Amino acid sequence: MASQFAVISDIHGNLEALQAVLGDIQKRNITEIYCLGDVIGYGASPKECLDLVAEVCKGCLCGNHDQAVFFEPCSFNISAERAAYWTRRTFEEETNKAKRDRRWEILGGLPLQLEVHGLLMVHASPRRPVNEYLFAEDVYTNPTKILANFERLLPHQMTCLVGHTHVPGVFLDDPYFEPPGELPEAHHYTITDDEKAIINVGSVGQPRDRDVRASYVVITQNGELGSSDYEADVEFIRLEYDVEKAMKKIFAVPDLDDFLGTRLMEGR
Repeated sequence: MASQFAVISDIHGNLEALQAVLGDIQKRNITEIYCLGDVIGYGASPKECLDLVAEVCKGCLCGNHDQAVFFEPCSFNISAERAAYWTRRTFEEETNKAKRDRRWEILGGLPLQLEVHGLLMVHASPRRPVNEYLFAEDVYTNPTKILANFERLLPHQMTCLVGHTHVPGVFLDDPYFEPPGELPEAHHYTITDDEKAIINVGSVGQPRDRDVRASYVVITQNGELGSSDYEADVEFIRLEYDVEKAMKKIFAVPDLDDFLGTRLMEGR
């Protein structure tokens, strides 16, 4: 029996991108959605994004920006730090106490990992779930880091889903990295029970692969994990959204650096 669900990540307060992605998921009649974290930070609509994710997602992880707003931003650049403090003030200035308390409760309760349908989900990496970056170039410049992360996968965890770098693609334990367009079947990766993979689902709200469109994945599983007939298709999806509107909303907030808006127009 087939099961289908969507995985989103790194929304970063970009309501326009999130609404476009959720609209596409709804058109596909998919009702099971998971978020890998960084719902907030950078963008101008943190309250709306957190409320929406809490409403529609079956599970949501803690990202480093979610953690920074709830606790303290550590090792952030000045733009990210300013955005974290502005987001915190925005939550604190909410006049509806029930909404304000609920948002802090959601942020404080985000888990570091989930295991869904036999797949491990983290924000950043299997080794350091909140803040380790797995870059495509690491397969050449730091292969031991990639291999160390594959070693952290338990025997029954052949596949891990991550976000954090905002660059979609598939890591294999050669180590090797393939962006979606260079996969054997373009924009599709087949999960099997005999090949380990770390799959980056990309970013909904702030892509950094020079493609401005929002990124997310849909996973369709057939059969039970571990059975001879098991197979799962991961489809990488890109969607256009109103980038200019999201950018202008950032420009309208003095405490958010203009760079956080202009980068949306460049996909970086």
